[in-house]
Amino acid sequence: MGVGGGQIRRLYARSVLSSLASGASQPFIAVYAAVLGASSIQIGFLHAVNNLAANGLQPLWGFLSDKRGARVRPILYSTLVSSLLWIPILLVNEPAAYISLVGVQFIVASVSAPIYTALIAEVVPLAIRPLVTATVNFWGQVGSFASTLSLGVVSLVGIPGYQLGFALAAVAGILSALVFWGMKDPPKPKVMSGELTVTYVIQHIVSSRQFLRFVIISNIYGFYMSIAWPCFTLTMTRVANLSFFQIALLSVVSGIAGLLFSSIGRSLFESLVDVRLLAYCRAALASLAAVYAFLPYFEAFLMANIVAGIANVGISISLLLYITRITSVEDRGTFTAVYNLLQGLSFFFGSLVGGQLVQQLEQSLGLEAALRITLTISFIGRLIFGLLHNQLTK
Repeated sequence: MGVGGGQIRRLYARSVLSSLASGASQPFIAVYAAVLGASSIQIGFLHAVNNLAANGLQPLWGFLSDKRGARVRPILYSTLVSSLLWIPILLVNEPAAYISLVGVQFIVASVSAPIYTALIAEVVPLAIRPLVTATVNFWGQVGSFASTLSLGVVSLVGIPGYQLGFALAAVAGILSALVFWGMKDPPKPKVMSGELTVTYVIQHIVSSRQFLRFVIISNIYGFYMSIAWPCFTLTMTRVANLSFFQIALLSVVSGIAGLLFSSIGRSLFESLVDVRLLAYCRAALASLAAVYAFLPYFEAFLMANIVAGIANVGISISLLLYITRITSVEDRGTFTAVYNLLQGLSFFFGSLVGGQLVQQLEQSLGLEAALRITLTISFIGRLIFGLLHNQLTK
């Protein structure tokens, strides 16, 4: 396979190792904050920073990478630093210090995500790119499920799952960074045109009425959806009192349901009208808020997470189909970046409001009632604004 083959093997290795790190840590980060005694506001802030880093900051990192033509070093250094941060995170047991360190880690780790996608496009020849991308994604998901489930199983014999998971994430993350050691950047891509200014982008988006309506509805929905995220964490840990194994199992079952349906039911999803599929799948996520509000039991959570896993596949497919349909080739990257940025901001403020609302209501009504009210608000918003996506057909 030559030089290109060696680079592709690095991509495979990095995917598996980073997924092991993700599976060992991501399902448990917010939960461990609750275990340490974090307040509702602190947990809301943790979810907010996570989603801002995962969505809102990525256009910035992608823009800077494109401008400088740097790919390998930003991925290597951001992955290495974020992995090394697990060491101080493991040593703290005070909620504010833990959340501060994890927040910094989220931001540092977010640097590599959009750049890694760009690197795949530049390293992998077009003829085999779909196969390589599918293989990377598949083994990434398998690695994530395997590490999450393994940690859940070993926790049953008394091994501390959170500490072991974060330690595994540190080791796997460091190894995934070192995979890129000595790798050279591909030829510098074409520099972005100087005509692409912030003013131009804003004017262009405002003039695209269909995309503007989509962004408004989608981001109001995102606000109501993210209100529930701190509530999910608090309900699992302080109402249902789930074990580490049960929390791990919820994550694995949801992921496997999505993976299986993406293979078995993908053709069914793709045969539906993209907007209606998006509307019904987003509305279906209202069931998750309803179950956590009124049926706070593990068995009910399990069924709701299966539904959510399948719905998220439908959302992913329909978003891709819809954005592809309403944007032109030359504008698609810019519009997608703006959409991700605004989604990150709506998730950020929704998570903050959710945590604040629970804390304020808890003072007079108690935790369970506060969670039920906040989750009900999320349920109503998810259902109404999910179904409002049907208006995009007009």
